[in-house]
Order: sequence, then C-alpha cells, then structure tokens
Amino acid sequence: MARVWRFVDLRWALLVALLVAVVVPQVATAGSLLGLDNNCGPTSQPFAQFGDSRNYTFGTNGGLESGANGWSISGGRVVGGNESYYVHSGSDSSSLSLPAGASAATPGLCQETSSSVVRFFLRSPDGGSVRVQVVARNLLGQVVGVLDVARVSPGASWQPGPAVLNLQSLLALLGVSSIQLKFVTVSGTVQVDDVYVDPWGSRGV
Repeated sequence: MARVWRFVDLRWALLVALLVAVVVPQVATAGSLLGLDNNCGPTSQPFAQFGDSRNYTFGTNGGLESGANGWSISGGRVVGGNESYYVHSGSDSSSLSLPAGASAATPGLCQETSSSVVRFFLRSPDGGSVRVQVVARNLLGQVVGVLDVARVSPGASWQPGPAVLNLQSLLALLGVSSIQLKFVTVSGTVQVDDVYVDPWGSRGV
C-alpha cells in the first residue's frame, strides 16, 4: 500500500509541475495585456517626512509640468505654483486648480497585481473639499466602475492627501485593465499636485 501511495503522490507532483509550467506564463502574459506590468520606473520616498516610508513612483505628468497633457479636466485648469515641499523637483512650478463642480482624472497609473497605494498633495485657500475616486476601465477603455475612496477638506497650505488604497488584484479579476485617480471638487477651490503611486503597497525599509 505504501508503494501505491508513493506512486500516486508522484503522479500528482508531476501534474502540479505541469500546471505551473503552463499556467504561470499565461498569467504573466495576461497581466501584461491588462496593463499590470511591474516595470513602473524608479521609486523614491517623497512622503517620508510625513511618516510614510512607502516606495512610490511618480505618476505620468503627475506634477502637471507638461500642462494638462494626459489628464481629463472639466472646469479646472493648470496654474502656476507648485506644492510647497517640491518633493518631485525643486524646479517644478505648476499645479491643478479645481473650483466647485470641476473635476479632473489623471493619466493611467502604473499598477501591479497586488494592492497599490496612491498619494498626492492638496490645498484649498477657501476651505473647500474634494471627493477622490478610482475610475476603473476595461481593455476597450470603457469605464466599468467608479469607486469613492476619500473625501478631503485640505487646509490653506499644501499638505499630503490620504494614502488611497487600491485593490488592483481584485479589480484585475473583474476585467479591469487600467485605473485613473479622479478629483471632484465639492465646494470651494482645491489645488492638486504631485500624484504618486506605490504599485506594490510596500513599506520602505
């Protein structure tokens, strides 16, 4: 009987090995097709001075230094004046201004297949507030979901917004190929600058 079990175990081991050899490359290919590539570029710790030691990569045109290029903006505009910490570059000089009722969505953000964290800078000179959303799109670019993830009432001076958690692994199972961060101003005027993403939800070492 012992010999039979050893033979059966060996067959299962070979079957598992075969499945791994076939499935893993397919998963990797599917991840690339879904835009879940882990080649997100260099990382830094722009929020370390605020107690956040995650390793972030800068979002595409995340500081709006290329104007509105890549962003979808309704009712807002790119203005002069960078966030006061200059975490991306000391030469940066732009930010996004969104009056009440205006909205703006970032370019697609680099993601991995694990949980990701997105963070940014905000301020509101007149005590306004903004709703932060995650817009999920499929391979055809169609919106398949809009998730409200935060509502922020920033002060008059620049401050980091909340670390927004995005469960990309769950979204990938739902057929999501890319996400955007969307800001919708509820009241007052809100400025946004320097959008970063930590694709792996990491903690710095």
